Amino acid sequence: MSSPAYEKMTIEELLNLVETLAKESNDGHLTMMRFTSGWKIFLGTPDLDSGDGREQIGKQVSYKEIRDGMISLLKNPQNSIY
Repeated sequence: MSSPAYEKMTIEELLNLVETLAKESNDGHLTMMRFTSGWKIFLGTPDLDSGDGREQIGKQVSYKEIRDGMISLLKNPQNSIY
């Protein structure tokens, strides 16, 4: 799907696509977190048990808007898998 199509989608439509992507590519694991610096949205689950998750989360790009984070994930899912 081309990026202009993503731009016209509602948050709910984008979320449905992101959820489908997670189910198809990463056993359904999807992380969406909101920080002061913005949203971090990526496939996978950070390792919070060992403490490595802090570094994994820190490496993820922050997005001001949840919409931007979801569109980025849909365009480049390989950049956000843990």
